[in-house]
Amino acid sequence: MLLLAVPLAAAGPVSGGQRDQRGQRERGSRGWSQGDKQERLDFLAKMLSLATGASEAPPECVFLNARAAELLERAKQAKGNDFQFDRLASATDNLLRAGERIYSSRKFDRVDDNERRDAALLLQKCYFRVQQAEYFAGISGEKESKQYVTVTRSIYQQARTAYDTRQYDRARMLGEASSLVVMALENIAHASLKIPDPPVIK
Repeated sequence: MLLLAVPLAAAGPVSGGQRDQRGQRERGSRGWSQGDKQERLDFLAKMLSLATGASEAPPECVFLNARAAELLERAKQAKGNDFQFDRLASATDNLLRAGERIYSSRKFDRVDDNERRDAALLLQKCYFRVQQAEYFAGISGEKESKQYVTVTRSIYQQARTAYDTRQYDRARMLGEASSLVVMALENIAHASLKIPDPPVIK
């Protein structure tokens, strides 16, 4: 069974521009050495290998793994542009973490009414995040943009179904997965944007 064993919080910023467990840098830190980039690419490649080697992967995971493989190749080609490299590598990581949560959610089928409130609050946030998917898909330039939106909505609906059957741990994991796919779309969209030159005073 696939188990990346990296909590969602691991993707958050860390002090001083240091790398976290997934090889990520704090947003806003400047510059990547070639060694940093290669280390992150190697890490993502290892995670992708684990994900694609998992048995009986749900169809959503198959889609996410395929897109992660494409994004990883694009990140390799973008090594000369720190910002674009970071956004594409982050999108790859988002998709791999989403797949991790979908796969792992199968373990969580217990009913626990004590978890209801937390699950409800999280799914509310995920719902609004999922509503942004179509926007980011539209500006991402991805040929599979519509499928991204379909998959994101499908994952959220599975989370809502789990919530309705009082499987609140599963609902949270699937809700997180739906949000991570939208995060990937946002990062892809950022990577595709052209940064205009600052205006000149005349």
